[in-house]
Amino acid sequence: MSIRIRRAVTADLPAVRFVGVAVWPPTYGAVKGAQYVMGGIDSYWNAEEIGAGIAAGRIDVAEDSGRVIGMTEVDELHDDLVLWKLYVLPSEQGSGVGHALVGSAKERARSHGCDLLTEYDPQNSRAATFYAREGFIATEPPWSGNAAVWLRWRPDVQHRPSGRLWT
Repeated sequence: MSIRIRRAVTADLPAVRFVGVAVWPPTYGAVKGAQYVMGGIDSYWNAEEIGAGIAAGRIDVAEDSGRVIGMTEVDELHDDLVLWKLYVLPSEQGSGVGHALVGSAKERARSHGCDLLTEYDPQNSRAATFYAREGFIATEPPWSGNAAVWLRWRPDVQHRPSGRLWT
């Protein structure tokens, strides 16, 4: 396997959506139920939502031999970046794709001189184990009333740039 991480382009939209549709049922179905899964797919994995993320440069894809096998979506939140989505096709999980995608998100944060936040559902023990292995530590949620577990990764940086992180 030769994993390549790159910024998503418009032509990747169907493949990015395929990743979400393939990953959400086994990830959330048993703990959240089918209605939650279908609502999430409708809300977060529709063409408009994915297209906006691609157009804004927030989505990266992992590919192997030209086939998209995983994706991330990273965006700004206050002075930090947030890894909102990290999904890898079930057949590719455990092969280093997630590690490579997180590495790319960490490099984005490092290059912008900021921390990388992420969150996961407290019932998702696989996410807890994965993010701990990737060096994330528990942090306070950015707003009250949030039931998710929030984590922070801090790069070894000396300064923070001023202004917006995306150019």
